Amino acid sequence: MDFLLNHAYSFWVGFAAFLIFFVLFAKFAIKPIVAAIDAREAKMAREMQESEESYKKAKALQQQLDAQLHSAEAKIREMMAEAGRDAEAHKAKLIEGGRAEIDAMRGRAVREIEQARSTALVDLRREVADIATQVAEKIVKTRLDARQADELVAAAVQAYAGAGKRNG
Repeated sequence: MDFLLNHAYSFWVGFAAFLIFFVLFAKFAIKPIVAAIDAREAKMAREMQESEESYKKAKALQQQLDAQLHSAEAKIREMMAEAGRDAEAHKAKLIEGGRAEIDAMRGRAVREIEQARSTALVDLRREVADIATQVAEKIVKTRLDARQADELVAAAVQAYAGAGKRNG
């Protein structure tokens, strides 16, 4: 206790300096510090609110984009199905056109064959007529007897048969 009595003056001076410092600190420093802390808290709260609003907007935008993506995927599937149907219809149309063209070619070929056959028959008849005319001329020119006439007719028949083999 001696110590306190000997240093009481220093104690009281130090205590008074502490109180003065505390009052000055409370009056001038605490208010700005508290104001800065409050401002920082308000800023953080405002940023947190803005962050939550941005998060909500992002969520809503994500849902909207997901809906658009699903809609686009559905539209793509529909377009692909329609393209497949169009391709099948086009394929069927091409096949039918090919068949019609083949039928037309077949019909032309049959008509050409028939025409060639008719032409060959007409030519054959003309040759037979020519041969018959030649035989008749020979008969008339020579005034042959019956045996020679039979030989000429047999020769004409053989010529006719030979001409038939060449054109047939």
